[in-house]
Amino acid sequence: MNILIIHNKYSQKGGEEAVVAFQQQLLEKNGHAVYLYTRDYNEMKSWWLGRIGGVFSAIYNPRSIKDLKGMINSFQPEIAILHNLYPVISPTIIPFLKKNNVRTIQILHNYRLFCPIGTFYTKGFICEKCAGSRREWNCLLNRCNNGSFFQSMSYTLRNLIVRRLNYFKSVEHFIALSYFQKSKFVLNGFDEFKISVIPNSFFPYPVNDVDFEKRDYIGFAGRLTQEKGIFDFIQLARLMPNYQFKVAGRQTEVLDAEPIPQNLKFAGFLNSTELIDFYSHSKVLIFPSLWYEGFPMTLLEAFSCKTPLIVYNLSVMPEIVEDSKEGFVVEVGDFPKMIEKVELLSIDKQVWTLTSENAQQKYLTKYTVQSYYLQLMSVINSKTQN
Repeated sequence: MNILIIHNKYSQKGGEEAVVAFQQQLLEKNGHAVYLYTRDYNEMKSWWLGRIGGVFSAIYNPRSIKDLKGMINSFQPEIAILHNLYPVISPTIIPFLKKNNVRTIQILHNYRLFCPIGTFYTKGFICEKCAGSRREWNCLLNRCNNGSFFQSMSYTLRNLIVRRLNYFKSVEHFIALSYFQKSKFVLNGFDEFKISVIPNSFFPYPVNDVDFEKRDYIGFAGRLTQEKGIFDFIQLARLMPNYQFKVAGRQTEVLDAEPIPQNLKFAGFLNSTELIDFYSHSKVLIFPSLWYEGFPMTLLEAFSCKTPLIVYNLSVMPEIVEDSKEGFVVEVGDFPKMIEKVELLSIDKQVWTLTSENAQQKYLTKYTVQSYYLQLMSVINSKTQN
């Protein structure tokens, strides 16, 4: 089968880029011809209007149409898998693909079809105002995009016009990453029968089975930003001065004014091999994310390394981590409970061994590459036969 994968790269590489690369490699390994069409957020730096031009290209970009026209003539794709389309590619390609008999599946990595910034999170709190009255204008009223009037205005106009033009109506099927995410789309008017749920997966790296005694710190991995819960992790380290804490991730200016306790160390940005080693030496991984996550790869990577998790009872997290099985689920900001569970996993080898084995087993039975491929092809084949 000829499959076209389409993705607008972000200004900084993140989880979606990893999923796109994984998906391409997986499909090619299984005998499909794959053409990857990407454009880059950073293209706007060379434009005469700069980022302002992104408002217009997000609504309609003739170059994307021209590029796809050539691909359709030469590659003849049967189906297109869409990831991010903003701000350079533009959702205008969706009705164009449909007109040219190329079926489309949209991967729902975030909530950008409702929320202009995609996260349902602004100014330190979860916010779903753009799913209600006044819709996208709330983004401008709240200055959701970094507090900037002009950036928030551009995101507001982009989402408003694209919604009014109804580009996404031409998508044949959507893939949500979790049942929580699907429920949000259904509540906001999407047909539940047009949304399938397929959790993320990844090609596992060789993992050293590091035993209990050699795991010597409490870990955090991910973007070091407010919505990811880095400040809660730092606070936990302050409250547990006799334990060692370590962070994997590139430091950002958001931490410049934050006092860092002596028992917390920053490992910096780690490549894939280094990250697996980081998980493998973590006694427990804390994932205190404060926004509606799509499906964090961090959780799966920790599972594959037999690392127990402590997560907040929010969005997809309790859907992935079952309380008292692969780790523990605590209420948002419940530091006494987090301290209790960290101490339990750090001191009681029997409890740690059971949860670590459960974590690995969860990955091996539910989130494998083969499972992902079979689910994806089930969706593709059911659509292409209609």
